[in-house]
Amino acid sequence: MKLNDNPKFLALSPLKQKIILEIQQQSISKSIEQMLPQIMMINKELNRRNMSFTKQETELLISAMEETMTPEERKKFEMIKAML
Repeated sequence: MKLNDNPKFLALSPLKQKIILEIQQQSISKSIEQMLPQIMMINKELNRRNMSFTKQETELLISAMEETMTPEERKKFEMIKAML
């Protein structure tokens, strides 16, 4: 299911939707290693605004990123997720 068709995504605040879409768009041309620092910066910004992603919202973010990954990148990402 595409992100924009996902009812869980559509139920998010506009700011969280924007963040997820930006990360998804930026992940198209970047490796997992390149994306991790950016995700950390976004998390820091959310904390500064007294916001955070719930577990369900984080799963949406991960799903959005995985949509743009090559099979090799997806495999690396699965390994990283398993370590967390």
